[in-house]
Amino acid sequence: MKKILILALALVLSGCGALTPVTPTAAPPPTAQVIIATVLVPVVATQPPTPVPTDTPIPPTPTPQVVVVTATSANTAAAPAATSSGPATATATLPSDAGGLSKAGVVLFSNLTRSGSYFNLRCPPQDITFGISTSNVSVTEVDLYYRMEDLTTQPPSISAWKNYGKMQGDKNGNYTLDVNTLQLSPDLRAPAKAWFDYEFVGITKTGDSVGNSGKISQQILYLKDCP
Repeated sequence: MKKILILALALVLSGCGALTPVTPTAAPPPTAQVIIATVLVPVVATQPPTPVPTDTPIPPTPTPQVVVVTATSANTAAAPAATSSGPATATATLPSDAGGLSKAGVVLFSNLTRSGSYFNLRCPPQDITFGISTSNVSVTEVDLYYRMEDLTTQPPSISAWKNYGKMQGDKNGNYTLDVNTLQLSPDLRAPAKAWFDYEFVGITKTGDSVGNSGKISQQILYLKDCP
């Protein structure tokens, strides 16, 4: 009996030794990781940038200078002399009585102006613009009178006064008038060289004279032919 147990035990032990050894399970391969990297690629312009235009400064248009002579009854004003030669050189100083007096003895005119001291019959300039003001409420019209001092005679012959016409008023006591050599009386524009003398006369609405300015003589040179 004892032998039988030993034999059985031997068989069991031999069977256990014949068992196939267990092969360890291989670890799964590591999972690949995907890495996303952002790469900044500089963009190259296909066209050059449009240049910003630069404005070229435009030189200002020169404004023509106008010679204006201004005077009141108490003051005189000076301006450059007219372009001329010889003894007939125009001056620009108005007489002290340029403003004149009304019949009541009150100063009648102020702000006597003119745009030049020389004009010509056949060449520019042919115009001179005159201006004058009055605070006398009786004056509703101002007329410009003129005469010519012929410098081609010795002594100079002086014509009678001639009414050039009515000045343009602004209803505020200010009057202007453009005098053109072509509009002068034909017999008065005959001299080749002369002084153009002038004065202003204030008139009421009934046509009566209120008074006149001072006589402004030898201030404006007139030429018939081109210099």
